[in-house]
Amino acid sequence: MTNTTSSNVTTTQAAPGRGNGSGGTDLTGQVALVTGASRGIGRAIAIRLGLLGASVVVNYSRDAPGAADTVAAITVAGSDAIGIQADVSQPAQIEALFDAAQAPFGGIDIVVANAGIDETGGPIIDVTEADYDRMFGVNAKGAFFTLQQAARTVNRGGSIIYIGSVSTLRPVAGFGLYSSSKLSASYLVGVLAQEIGERDVTVNAILASATDGAGYFSTDSNDDPLRTLVKNATPLGSRMGTVDDVADAVEFFAGPLSRWVSGAQLLVSGGQG
Repeated sequence: MTNTTSSNVTTTQAAPGRGNGSGGTDLTGQVALVTGASRGIGRAIAIRLGLLGASVVVNYSRDAPGAADTVAAITVAGSDAIGIQADVSQPAQIEALFDAAQAPFGGIDIVVANAGIDETGGPIIDVTEADYDRMFGVNAKGAFFTLQQAARTVNRGGSIIYIGSVSTLRPVAGFGLYSSSKLSASYLVGVLAQEIGERDVTVNAILASATDGAGYFSTDSNDDPLRTLVKNATPLGSRMGTVDDVADAVEFFAGPLSRWVSGAQLLVSGGQG
């Protein structure tokens, strides 16, 4: 079944390169749900899973045109895709999202909990209650209830993947709000791996570093001092990570080579720790 969320769809395809779904993983016959898939990392993941043969549910909160473009890219690649709007900060909408995702496909095999707010939040002394509620509403509460619904729903032998942040591994000034909001779901990954492992469901996390093409770095700005700082802090190749680097890791966790890997947190950071 194919459904786009807009009648004016700009067709796009995954960027060519090392990470383009050519590694031999075959997800034909499987159904994947990716939250926050209208742009950035979520978009790259959704397109990658489609390139690998999966039918893909593209979740978005506000960016309907972006979701429609993601759906179009997947259908051009030859896989089925639908776009479904849901705000993950609202548990009732998460439940409705999973119900709507199963209706056309009959089940879900892969869930990627990617939706999040990618902002530092600034110094802790400047954080307001509204800042806290907004960040934690999506990054902590939204991730918790997405993982909960995934655990309830995903088919036996399925895969649940959480997209976290390498910034949760050590304290960094200015990142207190963001990193603490991402930390709780990383912990949940290990717990869920134990609680639902009897169904042969794997649960893993990908801890990504600052990623070119996502969040703050969604637009090109080679003279951005923060971009230069990130590149120089990376031991491998003096470059930033890309959305395809994260999609590579998702391909591994969604495919057969990781069936004995669960409760893991994989750093996709070019050596940054």
